[in-house]
Amino acid sequence: MLTGFFYMSLNTDRCPKVARHFTNVLRVEGPSISPSLPFLPLRYRVCLHILDCCNGLLLGRIPNYTVPATFEYLVCNPATEKWLVLPGSTWSADLPIARLGLEPAVSSHFHVFEFEEHEDGYVKGVQIYSSKTRAWSQKDSGWSFGLTICSGSRSFFFNGMLHLVTYENVVAAVDVEGKTWRIIPMPYDDGYYPFTDIDEAFIDLAQGKLYLATNISDKLTIWVLEDYDIEDWTLKHRVRYRWNFELDVINSENGCGLVSIYPEGNAIFCVVGAEKTLMSYKMDRKQSILPVVHVLGHDCLGPYLPYVPNLESLADGQ
Repeated sequence: MLTGFFYMSLNTDRCPKVARHFTNVLRVEGPSISPSLPFLPLRYRVCLHILDCCNGLLLGRIPNYTVPATFEYLVCNPATEKWLVLPGSTWSADLPIARLGLEPAVSSHFHVFEFEEHEDGYVKGVQIYSSKTRAWSQKDSGWSFGLTICSGSRSFFFNGMLHLVTYENVVAAVDVEGKTWRIIPMPYDDGYYPFTDIDEAFIDLAQGKLYLATNISDKLTIWVLEDYDIEDWTLKHRVRYRWNFELDVINSENGCGLVSIYPEGNAIFCVVGAEKTLMSYKMDRKQSILPVVHVLGHDCLGPYLPYVPNLESLADGQ
């Protein structure tokens, strides 16, 4: 069950300027999650930047103040307080896009995907760490044309493949061995692609199906891929959120940011307004449920990473 969200905040008048946070979204008291991750050694607690969250595991990056500068990846499980620092990859000095993959129903082992880019931003290849082999493997990109992944884009891991949204209006996927590369075209909405900027769309998994949420002006649209093999998208919901969330002005500072599909698949979480209020919208009822989950504050930063506790131990963790 979805417990809450990890996110960051930036405040130049505070020390530290960048801080980690966790907000609980359960109606009843849920498990206590400390964003400080007190079970980690002090250096990791202070410097860790959370990149991704997948089925109860967190992927973080830790800087090494060397010349030239490098970093390490750390994967941890807040529920079991297990953690693991990964061996360095050959791209560790380039701050590549990195994502985490885990399917607890299939295996306790996780994978970390690290993407290398050309100078023009197109993906050149991927390095994949396997907790089973405890090693990195490197593969050239197998997508049929150049794709660009935004560093802030959402991803999810399903059927042994990592899925990401790209600037090219497709969902791109790659498996844990770097052998299968897939491109899923996004749906058209009234003759146009459903978004024009990566911040206006995200993908999520609910009820075993791929969901695509898009956000243009004040129109919120939800699509579902009913058949993963056929790639036939179905429009599930469309709403103008300006009235539903009582926003008088729609702009970049006072709008609606998409956060997550609710596990039951009939609700979405959004961050709304200048004070970044986390709200939940019930699609079936076309109304807000939990009108104010939490006021995150104007200085909070995405991505907002949904957290579902995993009570299994981290494979090969400390």
